[in-house]
Amino acid sequence: MLRLSALAVAAALFLDPTPAQAMDGPEELTVMSNEQYEEMLSSQGRPTAPRVAAPRTDRAEGALAAPGWAAVKFNSKDRRGRAVPTRVGNSELGWKHFSGPHNITNPDVAKKIIGGTSNPTTSRDQPHRLIYDGALVATGGLLNPPRKIANIRIIVQDHWQTADRRYSLSDRNAKIGVITAYCRNVPRNRCPDKVNQA
Repeated sequence: MLRLSALAVAAALFLDPTPAQAMDGPEELTVMSNEQYEEMLSSQGRPTAPRVAAPRTDRAEGALAAPGWAAVKFNSKDRRGRAVPTRVGNSELGWKHFSGPHNITNPDVAKKIIGGTSNPTTSRDQPHRLIYDGALVATGGLLNPPRKIANIRIIVQDHWQTADRRYSLSDRNAKIGVITAYCRNVPRNRCPDKVNQA
């Protein structure tokens, strides 16, 4: 009897070496806010990750801006309706700052994370600094639970000037917007190429 069941298992593996994958389907990648990731986990009855306080960010935004840094490359809007511009910037803030060094070259990455967040993290010492956290998530059906591949952070200045007052806009109703975006806990905060394909 034992020999027959072992033979049946061997035949099943020979005929279909990956039965779980055949039933489950290919893995898909998507970028979403941490808020959306937690909602997805709770809808599947899985425990959500504990909230972690955002680290303090004291880095200065940079020296005097070159002409044209303030041009808006694209706009995003969070779940509360707050408009968040991403400006062309320069080597120290905005699109030019993070797209090359941090390898976020698809505007949809910022739009999806900002658009999926209703309560960005703030701090008392920098009340106009907003932190939007998100992730590159792999989903693959019932047998493969969602998992984070990369943690993405977007730092926004929700004010007409930077905290160090080195960059400012002539319109005091306008916002500086995205200062930087990067992947956390990886060398040089550089995101994997997959982030731009999701």
